[in-house]
Amino acid sequence: MTKRVKLEFPAIKKPVFHPGKYAQENRAKVLNKLSNASGLVFVKGGVLKERQWTDTELPFRQESFFFYLTGVKEPGFALVLDLATKKSELYMPNYDPDYSLWHGKPLTKEDLKKQFLVDAVHQMDQLTSRLEKATKIHVLEKQECDLKQADASLLRTAVVESRVIKSETEIELMRYAAAVSGHAHIQLMQQVKPLATERQLHALFEYECAKHDCHFQAYNPIVASGKRGAVLHYGQNNGIVPEDEREFLLVDAGCEFELYASDITRTYPSGGKFEGDFKTIYEIVLETQHAVLDALKDGVEWEDMHRLAAQVTLEGLIKAEIVKGDEQELIDNHIAALFFPHGLGHLIGIDVHDCGGYPAGVERIQEPGIRYLRMRRTLKEGMCVTVEPGLYFVDAILDKAVVDPKINKYLNLPVLERFRKNVGGVRIEDDVVIRKDGHDNLTGWIPKSVLDVELIMQQ
Repeated sequence: MTKRVKLEFPAIKKPVFHPGKYAQENRAKVLNKLSNASGLVFVKGGVLKERQWTDTELPFRQESFFFYLTGVKEPGFALVLDLATKKSELYMPNYDPDYSLWHGKPLTKEDLKKQFLVDAVHQMDQLTSRLEKATKIHVLEKQECDLKQADASLLRTAVVESRVIKSETEIELMRYAAAVSGHAHIQLMQQVKPLATERQLHALFEYECAKHDCHFQAYNPIVASGKRGAVLHYGQNNGIVPEDEREFLLVDAGCEFELYASDITRTYPSGGKFEGDFKTIYEIVLETQHAVLDALKDGVEWEDMHRLAAQVTLEGLIKAEIVKGDEQELIDNHIAALFFPHGLGHLIGIDVHDCGGYPAGVERIQEPGIRYLRMRRTLKEGMCVTVEPGLYFVDAILDKAVVDPKINKYLNLPVLERFRKNVGGVRIEDDVVIRKDGHDNLTGWIPKSVLDVELIMQQ
């Protein structure tokens, strides 16, 4: 009798996080980049907002730049950094007398100073007089300060370039978000079945994340069954899993922890077994991702990784007899982009599509597919990126392609129509830390090989 193999996964272990130390280190990075500047740095935190025309408060999530520099999650704060003294000043709201009744007792100045390791804490009504005395005020955007001394030429670049390279503290926060999200993905693999609703599966994902203190999703989850998997940012999640057990469920979802994001996609058949054309497309995407992951390391150009993904995808399409013709002609005519129409991936951090993808002076490449690449940079140790190749049968693209004589000569139309009739889309996405001689895949343990996915879906 064959012994049944049971897959094992890393435990969910929450890291110790000190927001004050984290922010103090980040401020030091930014101040170092502003070492030749003078004046003050001024950054506003997020404010609590209400649903339009009501007094119903919307869930508050701190503005990312402000959290990076302070560690503060509460609304209504501001930060001032004195570039001459390197001192940090946190400005707290002037809470009205009824605040404690509705929201609980706020932290005192001493509490804030101790928790966030700033040099001073002042009331918000002291902020204007402080700024008015400055000869120059460095801001992220001119709209943040209406004083004539406001200057937006330096600060944003300094903070963005600091955020692009992650510290080990940041990576461990992302590792935890990835662990929580990964276990939630596995729960969906084990619970999905034909005629289940996408909304039920969406709710299960968020529940599994909330259980582990991850209240916010990094973005609206995509739970797309059947042909809906061909809609790249499908978010309605109101469909029903098709009755055909071969059809795919594409789940692109990830929570955040201490504001740090995860972004993970897995695609699998609702019946737990890859078959026929569905398996063919899945294996093309999996092979594409493996090729990119094998090439990732410090010093690699990200756009070269996209082109590698397009190349491997094209080879798979040729092998599957979906496209035909001279390979170089297919490349020159961007045939792979008909099926892989988005960028390979993006920076990830405090924001799921993290800042810094296009430094000043770097333009997008105006070619099909790669024009949507969210980053053009040389990869450096400490960058965190997503690797998310995909292969889709998108009606809006293919309807035009099949009647275009410049394109349809490269398409094996009967085979294409067979795949198109059945398969929506496949995407496989992992979150990766760039290391000097390779990478650290934070989500690579989440089942994605055909064998592992089938095995976990049977457990």
